[in-house]
Amino acid sequence: MIIGGHARSGTTLMARLCGRHPEIGMTIEFQNFAALNSSYWDHLRRIRKNWYVRGILRNAGRNAPWGARLESAGFLTFYALGLLRYAYRPIGVAEIESVLHRLFPRTKLVGDKYPRYVFQLDSLVNEAGLKRVIIYRDGRDVVSSMLVKIHSTWKHRGMAREMDSAGKIARTWVRSIEAMEEHRNWLHIVRYEALVENPRAELDALAAFLEVDPAGFQAEVVRDTSIGKHRRGLTSEELAETWDAAGPTLARLGYV
Repeated sequence: MIIGGHARSGTTLMARLCGRHPEIGMTIEFQNFAALNSSYWDHLRRIRKNWYVRGILRNAGRNAPWGARLESAGFLTFYALGLLRYAYRPIGVAEIESVLHRLFPRTKLVGDKYPRYVFQLDSLVNEAGLKRVIIYRDGRDVVSSMLVKIHSTWKHRGMAREMDSAGKIARTWVRSIEAMEEHRNWLHIVRYEALVENPRAELDALAAFLEVDPAGFQAEVVRDTSIGKHRRGLTSEELAETWDAAGPTLARLGYV
């Protein structure tokens, strides 16, 4: 399975919910499903390997304990060794699934959370056996949250240069919504606001899609404190920029 959606739309929350489910094994932005059907060496080149910056097995930053980061290093090593048996053929969903099930024993489902999977749906919807979960959120709250990150902990990332204004972020959000809508028949779509307002119903629907026990989802993990943050997080100029770029999409989705 994959979890995608525009950054700051709730992908981390969704990964946390799935990662705590006893039947699901999740990686965090490992990006292995973004490197499908490539050679063994090309696949290894394209997956995320900076485990020392952010854990692969948990949402951990630079201040994470070294034990947690070394756990990710071991995971990466065993993943590469596990795939070695398939080095003679392209690495696809079946090969990745086989290795991940060995690394996550006793799980029914394995997958990765990576926000930018939403921009790769043109190819990902063609992958048989891959369950695709996309979460979306009010674009104004996405813009507000992104600007906070880009001006602080994300300021050294490449995206800080690409999305350094409300208008740029809003246009990228619109692209993510359009990609989601184009492929909606091949996805399970979660509205962030619906998830935080009625987590049990949304998690039951997710469990039915993933074919796992709904009782395994910990609904208490969900908090409703992040809805409407744009009201105090965006200036009037930033809100106007967001509306100019995303107004029709926000209206179509019922946010205004």
